[in-house]
Amino acid sequence: MLIIDAEIQFDTDKNKPSALAKDLDTKNVIRPAINFGNGMLFSGDIIPIENVQMLIRGQNYNVSIDMLTIEDEAYEAIQNLVKVGNKFLIQNASRVIGRGTIKEFVFE
Repeated sequence: MLIIDAEIQFDTDKNKPSALAKDLDTKNVIRPAINFGNGMLFSGDIIPIENVQMLIRGQNYNVSIDMLTIEDEAYEAIQNLVKVGNKFLIQNASRVIGRGTIKEFVFE
């Protein structure tokens, strides 16, 4: 499993088809696809580090992203992209809905 601490932001431009229609309630599971830049998408549970009720589009949040589906073989394919300071895309299928920057990570 790969666990990433990151700073993220969801897109705000409602005129773009990729923007979210509304802010995200943290009571619900937030499980988008994470794209580290190699075209492969991995699911991850986004968990805010701060105690917030909503993730407001356009604001920065420190989060933990638990990526339960990344095991040894998958990690080998992306480990050169998972580095502190590297950027990633947050996607809903092929739509980019946000962006993030890796602050720390652990593969266990």
